[in-house]
Amino acid sequence: MKKLLIILIGCLIISACDNGEVERLQKENESLKAQIAELSETEQNRFSKAVDLLNTANDLQSYKTAEKVFSDFIEKFPTSNYLAEARKNKQIAKNKADTIEKIANAKSEIKSLISQRKWTSATKKANSIKSLIGQDEYTSILKQIKEERYKPRKTTIDALLAEIADLHSDYIRGKDPGFQRYINLYSDGERVEFVAYSPSYGFIDTTYKYIRVYGRPGCLKGENIEVHYDKTDKVSYFFNIDPDKIPCGTAYKIVGNISVLSNGHTYFEAETIERI
Repeated sequence: MKKLLIILIGCLIISACDNGEVERLQKENESLKAQIAELSETEQNRFSKAVDLLNTANDLQSYKTAEKVFSDFIEKFPTSNYLAEARKNKQIAKNKADTIEKIANAKSEIKSLISQRKWTSATKKANSIKSLIGQDEYTSILKQIKEERYKPRKTTIDALLAEIADLHSDYIRGKDPGFQRYINLYSDGERVEFVAYSPSYGFIDTTYKYIRVYGRPGCLKGENIEVHYDKTDKVSYFFNIDPDKIPCGTAYKIVGNISVLSNGHTYFEAETIERI
């Protein structure tokens, strides 16, 4: 019995050794095949493959790979008839990779500048890559900057009027930052969005095209403001509707531009008025 066990253990050891040897020989064989393939590959074949890589490259990584392949070719065949062309293609691949990287970095920086509300810097950065991107992409970036810059700030009528009153106070006293913000409201205004509520009667003036709305839910609650609607698609709607048929406290989502006049009064010009 012991002899049989010893024989079995010996066979297992020999088998394991054989398997390890076979695995080692297989790896050596694969390595030799790779070396033979590299040695047998002609200079022309290497160059052609490098050109194919460059021609099919379409992103940062593939252009970097093409650049490296040409660099390896130049190092391996320093006296090649393709040397000048290899150096040229290597530079092309590098330039393409650098351009893609520059555009990506610029877009990331534009995004950061937008979040910091640095509109002029964001526009300048977009202009710095204008020649590197298509017109449609450039226009899209400028549109994004503009939309974020003039994105309506969500507020309420009560909060908005209170804020403007404080700014006017700073303006009278010549105190910043309210002084400058008030000047900006006078010259450019500000896009805002709020929910407003209709009164029970007399809130539509079709002659001067404005509606008087209130700032808090319910009927005649909160501060009120005149919303001029002549630049919206609601001119015909407000002209023809009977205001008595609109329930007091009907809610509207309004987007538009708030500004101050020379007499200190506010002026609100609506872009959209949506009943909700």
